[in-house]
Amino acid sequence: MNNYADVLVQIRSELGLKVEFTVVLLTMALMMSRLLPLFILTPFLGGETVPTEVKIGVGLTVGLVLFPGLIDRMQYIPVTPLPFLALLLKELFLGLCLSFVVGTVFQAMGVAGQIIDNMSGTNMANIMVPQLGQQVTLYGAIKLQLATALFVTLNGHHMVIAAFADSLVAIPLDQFPKMAAGQWAFYDLIMRVWADLMRVSLAIAAPVFLATFLTDLALGMINRVAPQVQVFFVSMQIKPMVTALVMFMALHVILERVVKEYGEMLLMLRRAIQLLS
Repeated sequence: MNNYADVLVQIRSELGLKVEFTVVLLTMALMMSRLLPLFILTPFLGGETVPTEVKIGVGLTVGLVLFPGLIDRMQYIPVTPLPFLALLLKELFLGLCLSFVVGTVFQAMGVAGQIIDNMSGTNMANIMVPQLGQQVTLYGAIKLQLATALFVTLNGHHMVIAAFADSLVAIPLDQFPKMAAGQWAFYDLIMRVWADLMRVSLAIAAPVFLATFLTDLALGMINRVAPQVQVFFVSMQIKPMVTALVMFMALHVILERVVKEYGEMLLMLRRAIQLLS
């Protein structure tokens, strides 16, 4: 055992490293506590179907790329249990909050799909979504997969990782968030992001929502004029066709709105990092 310790000390001296390996491990642990929620919770960087080992491996790889920028701050990392535990909880809090901001549009797409399924009558058909690891309705799955593919195509995941890298500089691992604008400003942003989830969902589902509403209105008027017509059974055949037709016709409008919401989401992410620093 002493031979291994002597070898590590010799390697460290030959490489010119002036820090202890314990400090290196503690620094990596703090950084991974901020990065791993991003890889675990966001569908575009993993999701539930990706094995935990793969997500940890990818996160560790990104952490190794970002690690050289933390060397100057390593000397300030505490090695005593209580201060380190406080910093670890702080990093988990930051990682969860920033990951929540990043995943808002994807959650909104899923909610929009559920609204469409409820209006069109296809909510009884469920399929498994790999990114969520659970069953959702048809249009909920379509919209979530569409949002994920579009975000990756636009290199949005690169922007998110770059924002997290900037957060390591704005909010060092050895310091707590200063929140120069006050704590309420940050919590107000988180509540605004939560409120925007429903706004974005309704905006994305609006074309199909209006089309199915007008279809229900027309069928209701037909039922008042001709009560003998079985409107309920007729609507079960008409509304799914109307939904599919409107979805196809309004697809470019939906994609344009989603791209706009991606920009707003990234601005919110940058704003959250700014409020925390």
